[in-house]
Amino acid sequence: MNREIYFFLLITCWGFLSSTLRAEEQKNDSFVELAGKVKSSVVTITSVNRGGGPWGVGTGFVVGSGGVIATNFHVIGEHREFRVELADGTICHPTEILAMDRSRDLVLFRINDTNMSALPLGDSTLILPGESVLSVGNPLGYGLSVSRGVVAAIRELEFGDGRPMVQVAIPIEAGSSGSPVVNLAGEVIAVLTIKSGGAMGFGVPSQSLAALLNETNPIPIQEWLRTGKLDKEEWVCPMGGDWKEVAGVIQASGMGNGFGGRMICLNQNSIISAPFDLEVEVKLEDESGAAGLVFCSDGQDRHFGFYPTNQSLRLTCFNGPRVFDWNIIETKPSPAYQPSDWNHLSVRVEQGGQILCKINGEDIFQTVDLTLKEGWVGFCKFREPGAQFRNFRIVERLPPGAISSRVRERAYELSQSFTLEEKLSREDLLELADMGNSVQQALLDRAQELEKASERLRQSAEQVRIAQILNQLENLLLTEKDLLDEYLLLRAALLVAQLDNPHFHLSSYLKKMDSIALKITENIPSSATPKEKLEILIEQLFVEYGFRGSTLDFHHRGNSYLNDVIDKRTGIPITLSLLLMELGKKMDLPIHGLATPGHFLAFYKEVHQKDEEAILIDAFAGTTITLNQASELTNSEVKSSDLKPATPTEIISRILHNLWQSSDWERDASSSLRYLNALVTINPRDRYYRTLRAMNFYGAGMLDDSLQDIIFLLKEFPNDPSNGALIELKRRLTLPH
Repeated sequence: MNREIYFFLLITCWGFLSSTLRAEEQKNDSFVELAGKVKSSVVTITSVNRGGGPWGVGTGFVVGSGGVIATNFHVIGEHREFRVELADGTICHPTEILAMDRSRDLVLFRINDTNMSALPLGDSTLILPGESVLSVGNPLGYGLSVSRGVVAAIRELEFGDGRPMVQVAIPIEAGSSGSPVVNLAGEVIAVLTIKSGGAMGFGVPSQSLAALLNETNPIPIQEWLRTGKLDKEEWVCPMGGDWKEVAGVIQASGMGNGFGGRMICLNQNSIISAPFDLEVEVKLEDESGAAGLVFCSDGQDRHFGFYPTNQSLRLTCFNGPRVFDWNIIETKPSPAYQPSDWNHLSVRVEQGGQILCKINGEDIFQTVDLTLKEGWVGFCKFREPGAQFRNFRIVERLPPGAISSRVRERAYELSQSFTLEEKLSREDLLELADMGNSVQQALLDRAQELEKASERLRQSAEQVRIAQILNQLENLLLTEKDLLDEYLLLRAALLVAQLDNPHFHLSSYLKKMDSIALKITENIPSSATPKEKLEILIEQLFVEYGFRGSTLDFHHRGNSYLNDVIDKRTGIPITLSLLLMELGKKMDLPIHGLATPGHFLAFYKEVHQKDEEAILIDAFAGTTITLNQASELTNSEVKSSDLKPATPTEIISRILHNLWQSSDWERDASSSLRYLNALVTINPRDRYYRTLRAMNFYGAGMLDDSLQDIIFLLKEFPNDPSNGALIELKRRLTLPH
């Protein structure tokens, strides 16, 4: 009897276990099937940073017919390029931005592939904690990985903000942003956006995405990608390809529509006739590419080209679109060419057709060709690898020596101890050869000394460059001779940018501002009142030209470089306010800076107006604001009586202070000291900055410089209660060693 009961229970348990396992297998099978369906609608999004380099990888998914993709706004970035890779590996490009919600970190865009199936949206108001979900994304770059989890809760990240988020217990890593969270019915119930530690994160509810789908306002991708695009009035690119300008460097990428991917970028200032000189620095992304100078171009297929290719130099006369129309005049390698580095190309064209080409100062080609005598000048690129160009110059004739004999002789005199002028004669060579094996080591030691001396000379040249910039800043801000300069602030801010970016021409950015001011002025009716002019200026600058606050990389130093802000059209409150103020001068609009804590503002106020009549402007948002809104932005009460214009020195000091803070956070000691030098230069009696500089000098081992600052501080502020530390430091520095 007991045996029968035993077998009965055994069979019953086996049946129950088998049915449970079959149910679990069926459940797993349904998850596998669901994951397969979802994956076909998920895409990988790769974006670039503000310098054009790789920014990151995120996820998106098809959410509507006609190739509509949804993802997080931070995945694509503010007005930056990005590309989309489908599940089958096909690369697609966006054609338009359909809608965005920065506050919810959502964006919709369309791609040039319209055959993908869309994922249906579920009702996120019906989500229950404990509900099973899955997600497909690109965590840590592992493409289309499937994660399984559950809904943990529905909660607000900040109590009372009225924006519920879906908390999910699911693995989330970099690359998961923008991934769809799907329920067992295959419906999207959230978009992953925030990692909260471990296998926990938050997603934006699908209802927010559904609302965005009903608020589309398409922006063509060409308009969206204004950032870094070349000025069409200065440059023309008749053969396509992707050309942009970032921080004074013109970047070429992609393939042109000419044979071999030929693409050209021509300067439109004027047609140049011989005699003339042309120069540029060029850097190839890969030595399998080719890029260099174009001259005597007809604006289409005919031009000369001088460029490095496959680690050789080539001079070609392009007489048409076909390769059979090309005449390769000469090709040869040169030890003067530096692979994977910047190379200086120069061309001299004489009236008799003589062409002289140089690389890094060394003669490469000297020929006569009368095929093309005049035309446009610019750049060319061939094949897939990208290229960069900087310091482009056109001159009627470069002087035989750009450096005067007096300056050159003095520089040589100062560096005499670093150099070895004499060349070994044959007699000297034979004498050294007879001295034994140690002579080779002696020469190598001497070479090492000269290399160190060369590095010291470079450092000296850089120190002189910085000193010249500081002298110009001091002259601009601490003397009265330039107070009538309508671009005083802009010049000073560009000089600050040149502390870190030596390769852009300040004058070119003044011309760009002139061009922007002229175009905006053309949109202002002659009958417009000052307030109407202000409204048009704000509309043009922040809507038509697309200047806006940098929300994704607010603390990036580029947001404080005026050249970078003008190129990328993104910045922080103070740099955007500065641009608004300088353009206002051009239109006789008295726009001033307001040095509010935490968030710099601008305000418009005529001399005859009362403080209450002033108009506050938040340039970061590109709009006018009220006093209450200003108080919220700055976390401090802003009253009409507080509207006192910030001085040029205060504005430039604040920009430098922002840069110093960034360098301090990044532990960049050399940059930190550079900014402090500038701050002390324009604020010579500022105790705070001079004390900081003294401490930085001390930390860098520049003890004499530190001591000089300490002596100055003790002399200028003898009764300051915090002098104790300075007195002790002075004692240590003056002890006999």
